[in-house]
Amino acid sequence: MTRTYSLVIEGDESGFSAHIPELPSILVTGRSIEELTRRANEAIQLWWEVSRPSPSPTAFRREIEVELPA
Repeated sequence: MTRTYSLVIEGDESGFSAHIPELPSILVTGRSIEELTRRANEAIQLWWEVSRPSPSPTAFRREIEVELPA
């Protein structure tokens, strides 16, 4: 299964940091965008290994859109 996550990056040539809005507990840092991306990928994989919920046999997932005031 493949999932897509957003990586919000801040920084400059001295270093970068990023968070993943869909998984707010993840914050990663790196000296380059490539290192940052690799670390984010590792962090997401680890998050799924540790936090994977065990849904009941009757559970199902539905995505919804919610309009919020600006």
